[in-house]
Amino acid sequence: MSQVSQVTVDNQSFPNFRSALNNTINALNTNHLGASRPASASAGTIWLDNSGTNTIVIKVFDGSDDLTIFSLNTSTNVVTVPSGVSVEASITETDPTATALAIALG
Repeated sequence: MSQVSQVTVDNQSFPNFRSALNNTINALNTNHLGASRPASASAGTIWLDNSGTNTIVIKVFDGSDDLTIFSLNTSTNVVTVPSGVSVEASITETDPTATALAIALG
């Protein structure tokens, strides 16, 4: 879990400042990965909920609620979007130079 209670760094001694800064950078680097919304969240914070087994749920905090953007099963690599969300089912590529990318995206 990489979350911090605040993403600001208060005035303090250098060793404590360095530790607080590294913790904040680590939380940002891991998108606030944890089993619950980080205490530092404000409206617009995107965070990763790993409270489920083999699942990471990508959420955005709107200031009062955590809205699910999508979930990722880390065992099967399957992405699931919430019901009511429209997803384009097919992608058509007409640029012949984009073949490698199209194959990579499968």
